[in-house]
Amino acid sequence: MTRCRNCGDNWNVRATLKRYTTSTPGMPCPSCGEVQYLSREYRERSMLVTLLIPLLMLIPAFFNIPVVAMAILFVAAFTAIAIIHLATIELADEQETWRQRLYE
Repeated sequence: MTRCRNCGDNWNVRATLKRYTTSTPGMPCPSCGEVQYLSREYRERSMLVTLLIPLLMLIPAFFNIPVVAMAILFVAAFTAIAIIHLATIELADEQETWRQRLYE
């Protein structure tokens, strides 16, 4: 579950969904009000998981699968990826950039 790095409280599902669906870089913690950001490790993992969707698009090229079955597969994959993203969200106290990794 999503945990604030400042106060240590777990975020409820509503706050986690809001963090997942907003495009702003930071979001205040519902408990302490301290702004929290997505961690760099989470963003890297989520990018790799999201890359699975284009790979699923290649399945019809190799197998003779009906369109309805492919639609169900895409909906199931999208749902699974969204659940994985929500279950593994990690927060950071400060916004970590990709460039910081180069200097570590």
